[in-house]
Amino acid sequence: MKTLFIEAKRKFKDSDINLKLLDCLKGKTISLAATIQYIDLIPKIKSYLESKDKKVIIKKGAYHKGHVLGCNSSAFDKSADTLLLITDGKFHAINNAIQLQKEVYIFTTKTLEKIEQKEIDAHNKKVQVKKIRFLAAKNIGLLVSTKHGQHQKLIHNIRDQIKKLNKNVYVFEADNINTSEFENFPQIEIWVNTACYGLSRDDSKIINLQDAQQFLK
Repeated sequence: MKTLFIEAKRKFKDSDINLKLLDCLKGKTISLAATIQYIDLIPKIKSYLESKDKKVIIKKGAYHKGHVLGCNSSAFDKSADTLLLITDGKFHAINNAIQLQKEVYIFTTKTLEKIEQKEIDAHNKKVQVKKIRFLAAKNIGLLVSTKHGQHQKLIHNIRDQIKKLNKNVYVFEADNINTSEFENFPQIEIWVNTACYGLSRDDSKIINLQDAQQFLK
């Protein structure tokens, strides 16, 4: 079945955007990015920050300049003093903060908040526990998404790499991964996620492939 993907972008009036909230941002250089719904605001916010004597960095992202996904932080320049994401909610920001291991500011046009280092540190502690669980597990479930942009094409190579650790590997492929279905497979001790990065964040039995990669050859 063919799928049509349409980019949906929000429309804003000048009165919707409180740029003065950005005046509190520290540092000389700011790496600016946005989710697709907010990406058209990048030029306006860049111009405002530059008027405040900031150097603004905009890199090529997932599909466009400055474009982030929850699993793709390439639009950010980690070397910048400040990372600023234009979005709504914390999903994309916290995933990018974890990937980059750096605090990320969230600008919703009306509020400004921050994913702080303590949140990143708390996640890192959970990942260390998952790594131990992965190494100790005998039966591994390998999660694969069929969604465009999330599908892991090298899944058979990954399966074989895990098997070399003397583990049994079972591949589970689906369009929508429903974690409530995991209880139907009690023999699986831990799940290795190759789909949406955020899937593992609040589940102690899911480890992202990136976090287990160091054990694979």
